[in-house]
Amino acid sequence: MPYDDPTRHKPPTYIVMESNLLIAEDICGALHAAGGPCKVVRVASLAELETIMTPGDPVAAVFLEMRFDDVLAAPLYPALMLTGAKIVLTIGEDDDIAVPRQGWAILARPFTEEMIHSALRSAVRET
Repeated sequence: MPYDDPTRHKPPTYIVMESNLLIAEDICGALHAAGGPCKVVRVASLAELETIMTPGDPVAAVFLEMRFDDVLAAPLYPALMLTGAKIVLTIGEDDDIAVPRQGWAILARPFTEEMIHSALRSAVRET
């Protein structure tokens, strides 16, 4: 009997860090509506995000209510990069040059479901 990796077929995991409940629900709903099963974890703060992050656990994308410089300065940044997650910032439109250079995306407010899907597609982490 051949070995079958049980993690190979796991649905993608998305993390949404957003303090505004309505905005968080919009993002989570759009991720679920994108098709296919997925796991969406919602947190309201960086402190809460730190409690759920495990370095090396695969994460498809992280939607962060943070500015570019704040993400880079966060103690959690190295662990976040180890997840392989695509990064989508939900604030900080003034960082529109630095963010794409990093291979991340910005989701400008107000946004639509299609804008969420587009931001997710455009957030490609450089390897």
